[in-house]
Amino acid sequence: MTSPKEYTAEDVAMHKSKNDLWVSIHGKVYNVTDYVRDHPGGADVLCDVAGTDATEAYEDIGHSEDANEILAAYLVGSLKDAREFTRPRAVRVVQQAPQQITTTNPLFRLGRVVIAVVVGGGVAMFTFLYTRGHISLPENLTKVSHLKPRWIHTFPAPKLGFAKGGFSNGVLSATGGFMTLGAVLGNKLSKLTQIQSGFTRYPSHIKSKRMPLADPHLVKGFLDPRDFKELPLVAKEQLSPNVYRFTFALPGSRDVIGLPIGQHVAIKATVEGQSVSRSYTPTSNNMDLGVLELVIKCYPDGLLTGNYLANLEIGEKVLFRGPKGAMKYSRGTCNRIGMIAGGTGVTPMYQLIRAICEDDKDTTQISLIYANRTEEDILLRDELDNFARKYPKNLQVWYMLDHPSQSWKYGKGYVTPQVMTEKLPSPSSETKIMLCGPPGMVNASKKALCSLGFEAPGPVAKMADQIFCF
Repeated sequence: MTSPKEYTAEDVAMHKSKNDLWVSIHGKVYNVTDYVRDHPGGADVLCDVAGTDATEAYEDIGHSEDANEILAAYLVGSLKDAREFTRPRAVRVVQQAPQQITTTNPLFRLGRVVIAVVVGGGVAMFTFLYTRGHISLPENLTKVSHLKPRWIHTFPAPKLGFAKGGFSNGVLSATGGFMTLGAVLGNKLSKLTQIQSGFTRYPSHIKSKRMPLADPHLVKGFLDPRDFKELPLVAKEQLSPNVYRFTFALPGSRDVIGLPIGQHVAIKATVEGQSVSRSYTPTSNNMDLGVLELVIKCYPDGLLTGNYLANLEIGEKVLFRGPKGAMKYSRGTCNRIGMIAGGTGVTPMYQLIRAICEDDKDTTQISLIYANRTEEDILLRDELDNFARKYPKNLQVWYMLDHPSQSWKYGKGYVTPQVMTEKLPSPSSETKIMLCGPPGMVNASKKALCSLGFEAPGPVAKMADQIFCF
C-alpha cells in the first residue's frame, strides 16, 4: 500500500479558487472542488478558507460525523510540517457557596426579646383584666368549665374594690409568669424569620403519580447512531424522472426505525473503490411498522445515487446509521412553521407535516412553499394535497414552478421576498422557518428572509434558530 502524498502549505495555497479548491484540516489535505456546490453552508464558506489550513474554522463550526465521512472521500494527501491543533481551554466559573444567615445575628436576638415582651405582656394584661371582671369571655365558653384555665383562680378578685397593692401585684405576677411563656413562644416564632438559603432547605414537590404517555416518535428502534446496520430492499418505485421511492424491511414486522421527527439517516456504500456516505430523511416514521422508506433523486453523475442507489435490485442490502441531525421536533416547539422546499428537499418537510397532521393535539400551523421545475417534478403531491384537504387548520401548500402549463393555478418563477410575505407567517418568537433544497435556493432564501425581519442562522443549524436549514 502506497503512503499518501505529502504537500506543503505552499502547494495547498496554489488551489484557492472556486473551481480549484483545496484545504488542509488536521494535517490532511483535501480537494473539495467537487463539493463546493453541495456544501450545506454555501460555496462562500469554503471559498473563505480556500488554500489555507482550515482546521480552526472546521472545529469552530463543529461538524457532524456525516461531514467527517464526506470529507474523507476528498482526501488527496497529508500536510508537511503540520501543526497540531489545540482546542482553547474552557473558562471555569467558580460559584461562591451561599451564605447562611443564623440566629447569632444581634438583630435576631433582639427580635426574640421584643416578641417575648409583647406576647408576655399582652397575655398578662388580658388575664388581669379578666380576673377583675373588666372583660368577659363569650357565654358559650364560660359555660364549659373544663375550658376555663386553672391558673385564672390564682388571681381571685376582691369583693370590694382593689386590695392594697392588688393591681400592681397582679400585673407584676401575671407579667412575670407570662414573660416565661412569651420567651418560649418568641423563640418558636423567631425561627420563622430566619432565612436559610439553598434549594435543599425547601420541601420536595409532590409529583403526580400519573405517568405521561410516551412519544412514539422518541421510541428507540432499529437504528444505531454509531454503527451501520444492514437492511434489504423490498420495493423500488419510480415517482418521476430519476426519483425513486425505496422501501427497506426491518428485521421484524412490528419493529420501528427509531427516528425522531426532523432527523435523518446516513447511507454508506463502497463505490468505485471508495467509501461514500450521504444523509437522507425518511418519509416513513415510527408509526410505520416493519419498514424504512426513502424518496431519493438519483443524479446520473452522482457517486452514491447515480452509480449505486439507482442500480439497486430487490433483495440487495444497504447500510444505515442514525438517527442524526440537529432537528428533533416535538409538539409545542412553536405555533407557526413556514417551509421553503425545493425538489427532494421536501422529504424532511413531509416528515414534519405528517407528524403534525396525524397528531390530534398538535395545533401548529404550517405554510409550505414547494418549488420545482415542472409539474411532473413535484414529489409526494398526492400526500401533501390530501393532508391539506383533511387538515386545513394545520397545513397550507403553495407550489412554485419554473415552467408551468397555461392551466397552472399556483405560482411561477423564483421564491421571492414578495411570495414569502404573502405565503409565510410573519417574524415572531413563535415562528420558525425551515429550508431544504438546492444550495443556491437555500442561500437566496436565507438572505430574503433576513431582509424581512427574521434572525439570521449560524453556520451550523441549531434547534433554537429562527431559520433552520436541513
